[in-house]
Formats: sequence, structure tokens, C-alpha cells
Amino acid sequence: MEKISLQEIWKQNEMVLKNTRSLNLALLKEVKLDKVKRSLNNLLFLPISTMVFLGLVASYAIYFAVENLENWYFIFSGGVVAFFSVMLVVSSIMQLIQILTIDYNELVLKLQKDISRIKLSVVYKLKIVAWLLPFGPFVGLFVIKALFNFEMMTLVNFNLILLVGITTIILEILSLLLLRALKPKNANKKWLNWLLWGSGSQVNEALRFLGQIEDFKTEK
Repeated sequence: MEKISLQEIWKQNEMVLKNTRSLNLALLKEVKLDKVKRSLNNLLFLPISTMVFLGLVASYAIYFAVENLENWYFIFSGGVVAFFSVMLVVSSIMQLIQILTIDYNELVLKLQKDISRIKLSVVYKLKIVAWLLPFGPFVGLFVIKALFNFEMMTLVNFNLILLVGITTIILEILSLLLLRALKPKNANKKWLNWLLWGSGSQVNEALRFLGQIEDFKTEK
């Protein structure tokens, strides 16, 4: 009888420990998921502000190109600014959809995978900027004309052409280096996390909270 009693007590203790652990896990998950939501909500400002600002820039760039139809370089510079602005707006819309459609009732591993995709969308924005770099001189032409109503082309001479040529080559090299570095496999590299500070850092924070849930689940 005593042996049976001890076995029953042991089973009861195991059940209590199991229930306590399940309760602790549920509480931990609730707290950490709340922090995950707050981290991702802090990221919402970036795609929304990008959409609004670059939407206005794209609209003005199209107007700028139409207003300067007599000069091919203004048409081209306006077209470049409008094209890349639209690309960044579309990318921001996709990122916003990713953030707003996260299902926090999913398993932690599924959540980690979905949230990691948000970080890749931020990396994609950097790729767009890298593609834009070789067109830097034309962007400069657009900005100076738009802000100061000054035509840089009136200063055209051999030295200016040489400077623009060298600048374009340097920007092209930087662009190629960035595009080579901005790959999904480098998403967790320290230098890329530093580059994403203020935009992708919220994603890293959210993933860290989810990792703490997984660590608790695997603890013995």
C-alpha cells in the first residue's frame, strides 16, 4: 500500500510540475508576443512615411519631366527619380502588408519565419538604393534644378564631364559591391544589422523575444 501511495504521490507531483510549466510557458508566450507586437508596430512608421514622401516625390518627378520636355537630361533625371521612387513605394506597401498580416496565433517557428521575411524586405529596399547609385549624377541634376532652379548643364565643360564620369564609375562599383553583399544569406551578419539599425533592428528584437520562448520550451 505504501509503495502504491508513493507512486501516486510521485505521479501527482509530476502532473503539478507539468501543469506549472505549461502555465509558465503560456504566461511567457503572452508577455513575449506582446513585446513582439510592439517591436513590429514601431517598424510601421518607416514604410508609411516612405510611401507618403516618395509618392509625392514620384508625382513631382513626373511633373518635372513633363515641364522640361525640351531637355533630354531633365526628362531622364525626372524619369529615374520617379521610377525608383515608385519601386520603393511598392516595396513599402509590401512590407506594410507583411507586418499587418502577421498571425500571432501561429506556432513560434512559423512566426519566426514570417517575421524574418520582413527583414528581407528591408534588405530589398537597400538593393533598390544600390541600383539607384549609378544614376547619382542625374539625381543630383534633378535635385539642384528642383530646389534651386539652377541648371547644372550650363556649367558643362571637360572638367565637369570628367568629374561626372569618375563619380559614375565609383558609384557603379559601390552599387555592385552592395548588391553582392545584400543577399539573404547575409541577413544576420553584424555589418548588415548595423546598416539596418532603425529599420530592421525592430525585426531582430522581435526575433529575440520569440527565441526566448523557444529556449524556455527546450529547457529541461
